[in-house]
Amino acid sequence: MVFGSIFAEVFLLIIFTFLIFNFLGDFGVKKKKGLIFIVPLLTYVVGFSLRLSSVKGFVDLGFFLTEFSTIFVTVLFTLCLYLGQVRYWRIK
Repeated sequence: MVFGSIFAEVFLLIIFTFLIFNFLGDFGVKKKKGLIFIVPLLTYVVGFSLRLSSVKGFVDLGFFLTEFSTIFVTVLFTLCLYLGQVRYWRIK
């Protein structure tokens, strides 16, 4: 059962990675810059897979990784808002 869940997570990770790179390609963004969007997704998938194990240390690490990916996305979003405002007010 655990391996089926991990397979489904990896399958969804591949699909989301393809969709993100395809979406960014429509806007002319290089694939290297798109990796910043894949890192939290990869961290979350690895963390959730570890949470499915029965080893307490791995479960704890899995919780840490899933929480880290949430914090990373929040900080990334806030940083983008801030840098966007800095750039906007410099241009105007």
